[in-house]
Amino acid sequence: MRLLFGLTSLLCLALCLAIPLLHFFAWVDEAAFKQILALSSAGWFLFATLWVSRRNRP
Repeated sequence: MRLLFGLTSLLCLALCLAIPLLHFFAWVDEAAFKQILALSSAGWFLFATLWVSRRNRP
């Protein structure tokens, strides 16, 4: 489960970094840019928190 949270949080972070470039090169319009950035930011905060809060259990 911890691995899944980690991968999902990194995917959301990558999307947070990529979507401004896609908007800059006019591949994504402003409405989609705002919506995708808001959702990926919320996803990153959620999944990164879950990822860090999980302990490795032997």
